[in-house]
Amino acid sequence: MINCVSYQGVITPTGTAWTSGTVARYTKYRLQWTTNAEDDFERSNSTCQIVITDQDGGNGQTISLSNGATSYDLDTTAWSSGSGIRWRVRVGAYGSGTVTESPTYSLSLADPSAKVDDLRPTGKTYYGFDATFSWAFVGSIASGSISGALQQASAVLQYRTDNMADPAQFASVGNDTTHVTVNCGVLPIGSYQWRVIARSTVGTTHTSGWVQVTNVEVPVSVKGTTPAAGASAPRAVDNRFSWVFSVDSDDRPGDVTQQSATLYYKANNESAWHTAAVSGSQQYADVPANTFAEGCTTLDWYVEAVANTGSKVISDTISVSTLDALSTPVAVSPAGEYMDDTVQGITFVWQHANVTGTAQTGWELSYSTDSGASYLVLANADNADKSYQAAAGTFSSGVIYWRVRTKNTDGVFGNYSGAAIFAIRRAPKAPVISYYDNKPLAKMRWQAQEQDGYEIAVDGVSLGVHYGTGKEWQSDAVLADGKHTLSVRIYNTYGDASPWASCEIKVKNQPGDPVICNAESCWGEVRLHWGGDNAYILRDGELIAKADRGLYTDRTGVLDHRYVIRIFDANGYYTDSAPVTAAPSVPYAAIGPLNGSWWLALKYATSYQNYTKSTSLNGSYQQYWGQELPVWHDAGNRVVTHTIAHACRSADELAKLRSLAGQQVVYKDRAGHLAIGVFKDLQESRDHGCTPLSLSITEIQREAVKYDPV
Repeated sequence: MINCVSYQGVITPTGTAWTSGTVARYTKYRLQWTTNAEDDFERSNSTCQIVITDQDGGNGQTISLSNGATSYDLDTTAWSSGSGIRWRVRVGAYGSGTVTESPTYSLSLADPSAKVDDLRPTGKTYYGFDATFSWAFVGSIASGSISGALQQASAVLQYRTDNMADPAQFASVGNDTTHVTVNCGVLPIGSYQWRVIARSTVGTTHTSGWVQVTNVEVPVSVKGTTPAAGASAPRAVDNRFSWVFSVDSDDRPGDVTQQSATLYYKANNESAWHTAAVSGSQQYADVPANTFAEGCTTLDWYVEAVANTGSKVISDTISVSTLDALSTPVAVSPAGEYMDDTVQGITFVWQHANVTGTAQTGWELSYSTDSGASYLVLANADNADKSYQAAAGTFSSGVIYWRVRTKNTDGVFGNYSGAAIFAIRRAPKAPVISYYDNKPLAKMRWQAQEQDGYEIAVDGVSLGVHYGTGKEWQSDAVLADGKHTLSVRIYNTYGDASPWASCEIKVKNQPGDPVICNAESCWGEVRLHWGGDNAYILRDGELIAKADRGLYTDRTGVLDHRYVIRIFDANGYYTDSAPVTAAPSVPYAAIGPLNGSWWLALKYATSYQNYTKSTSLNGSYQQYWGQELPVWHDAGNRVVTHTIAHACRSADELAKLRSLAGQQVVYKDRAGHLAIGVFKDLQESRDHGCTPLSLSITEIQREAVKYDPV
């Protein structure tokens, strides 16, 4: 028989770590204890439990541990709602099963500390532009914990303004990122405050302070609106409404552009606004023709533009007319040129012009031949043509004024253009001879258009050009008996001559009763007598005068001359007297008025050569480069001066001579010298009781005597 002594083992646990003090919520801590078992076998095979409760003993949990356990990792999260926890260890001895508990240890719970600060931006943001909002999250876990570092798990960004009751969220992050990019268009314009509310990785919430920031809106505007107030947007045409999107500040972090726009318009007879939307940077909107309400006369419009920042701007409301502007066209051609429309008609070209730049819908062309005093309509049409070709021969020679007026898209005529001027220049048609006779002083009449002058030729010899519209001619020279050819052509305004028109006449004079002429030689002159009244005087075959009352005194002859008296009857035929020869009596020298009745005898000469005659040609000399001698340019006229030297013995003679100064006079002497002209110059000197003198007579142009029978 073996006697055995039974041993009842007892294992007593004793806490060694975190038996008192404060631990952080949401954190892991290692609880440790020791046991007093007699051997390792007993320790490792004993049972172990840890009992954890709230501070007040509730919400208890019992955790069974493997045999021999001496520590337990406590996660405080499960008890974070309380103010603390209590824990103890219960150990059952191997073999005996005796359970022994450690003392109960109390630990206080406290939140882990963390700070959210260093918020940026702090000055200003820009409405519609992205801005990076950043902050710093700095957390710490109580000493002795076995958890990792305290980190941000998420964050919410809030803003507020003075007139907000509660803050509003404008961004969030779901991890440990401490920055976020936000388009500031979600934030109010102007002053605001923002903050960060962060949640830690252990579930705690940490809030930053408020930061004051200004959200700046970059100012934009709509300028340069077209059509402007008072302009026209004609209903009948396509209209483009345009504007200029303007950025009015340089204080901006990037480009500000138009993102979209909407045109609003309403006719004066409408109540609702119509819209036309455009996208992107296009700064105009086109409205098709006839879109505006029929019958309207004015239109209100404005534009609302949206920037890429989200800013909106509305232009002023603009009132324009829907009536098309009246036109004032421009006459282009012909203008300032000579033209001939004999073969091909003239093409008129103009430009339609009005302030709206709309198309022409009709035109009317008119012209004037009286310098614009009155106009005739040449052509018109309701189309957009800007040229018109007149038929050949439409216009007569002369200056033509022309003008045009055009219709706008409303079909209303505008103002006339300024008058353009051109001239029709072409040879006129040959005149038509309507009458001629066969008398010595032949007469001819003709008919013609566009006559401003005419030219007569007798037997191919031109009598020169005469200007005027008269269409009758009578010869001022007697035509000899026989055949003669009379020709006439006309000249228009520009001196263009027509072809000649001719007729052949057979002249046959029919003399009447004989005419008897008597010639009487008198001192300084010849007197002619004939029976009858009006007569023409021919001297040496040249017509020199017309006289009446059967008497004529010739004061301009100096030698023997052959005189004929010619008398015309009522039918235009003439009768010549038999020729008579006579010469004036000039025993000395004589001077007297051309049309007077007396003579002054100049008996005394100062020298043998007492008469000289000089002729001076008018013209100029022009020296040309490369030529040795000048070139003479004859003016085609001359000055003939007669210089006479004589002497007067009596004061009466001298006074009588002086009285002739400045008059037309006749001088002649026994040597046959003859001077007819103006007594221009007189030089005198006194010598031994007489007055030597020198006088000059300058010839002047005298009107030729011509036949002018009734």
